[in-house]
Amino acid sequence: MAKFDALISDIDKLYAVVYNGAKRSAERVVDDLQQAGPNWTGKFSNSWEITEGTKRAYGGGKEGDPVPLRLPSLSVNNRKITKQDTIVFSILNTSPHKDLAMDKIEGVFERPKDAPVPKTQLGRSKYDPETTGRRSNTKRGQTGGGAPGATSSRTADLDWYTTYLDSGKIQSIIRSELDVNVRRLA
Repeated sequence: MAKFDALISDIDKLYAVVYNGAKRSAERVVDDLQQAGPNWTGKFSNSWEITEGTKRAYGGGKEGDPVPLRLPSLSVNNRKITKQDTIVFSILNTSPHKDLAMDKIEGVFERPKDAPVPKTQLGRSKYDPETTGRRSNTKRGQTGGGAPGATSSRTADLDWYTTYLDSGKIQSIIRSELDVNVRRLA
């Protein structure tokens, strides 16, 4: 029976390693998305959410610079193996304007009267103004081409979200985090 208990203990350790590697990967991906995406007031970058089972980390959609999201780690002693064990992390943005912010759809953009420049430090560091206004009905990242003398701007490149998804960074992060956690097991 001692060998069986040792095997269960080893499986628990391996499960914790995989879980914590996947958890840390999700956290790093959200950090990257927060840094890469638009950030004028901070509401969009703080509307990312990570869920796994009943666990949830959410930025609250509040104004301000991005708040890193962290889920609790899994220790070997706080779990029990079941037949339905799966590890599924979901990353999503809950902003009502997410499709505009991710350049998925076109819209009409107006500079907020109370914020002629980005409110956040991150937004100001990525502020990219044009000396012409926006054309009507454009994607968020498309600036210029409109009325001379007006200003149009962005705080993230056009198609930043698709570029990130296609970059291979997510796969690289997962590989890196799982490698680090497996080395800790050895």
